[in-house]
Amino acid sequence: MIKRYPYILLFVIVLSGAFRAEGQATMPDNVYIGQLRRYNVYSNPGSTYTWWIDGIVQAGFTTSEFIHTWNNPSTYLLEVQELSADGCPGPVRSLSVVVTVPIYTDLTIPEAFSPNSDLINDVWNIGNIKAYPKAEISIYNRWGQSVWRSEQGYPQPWDGKSNGVNLPVDSYHYVIDLHNGSKQIVGVITIVK
Repeated sequence: MIKRYPYILLFVIVLSGAFRAEGQATMPDNVYIGQLRRYNVYSNPGSTYTWWIDGIVQAGFTTSEFIHTWNNPSTYLLEVQELSADGCPGPVRSLSVVVTVPIYTDLTIPEAFSPNSDLINDVWNIGNIKAYPKAEISIYNRWGQSVWRSEQGYPQPWDGKSNGVNLPVDSYHYVIDLHNGSKQIVGVITIVK
């Protein structure tokens, strides 16, 4: 049996204004569904800040840093205003956040393969994995010990070996991390001969 998993490839956030996202000095910013993001404005000593998303004040955020997780595709307006230590309001800085879901892709994950050198199902081929160039796959034995890990993008499918040695017929656990903000895919792969 083959399992199919629909996953969101990406969504785009378009930013404008005097904002900075964590780890980035320039815009635009790209964020995935469920990803936590930090936004900063340059601050002055003693100032307080008000942050809004679509006109709704974001309670608990009164510093020059705002932390938010974008969970739903839509268009948002992120705004911030500084209030100086003297009580003078500064200009409202705005940031247009457009979250879209353009493409869905399925992964086809076989539940078994037979690395017996007969040139039929000798490696664990995962269908559509090329759509996730940052994907990493880890394989564990029944005791939770790591037996194999892919390079980023899964360029060489798993051949049923660990450190060059053939593994025995058994079931192994896998973790697929697409590195796109989605949850890791966890399952079982069986080596048959």
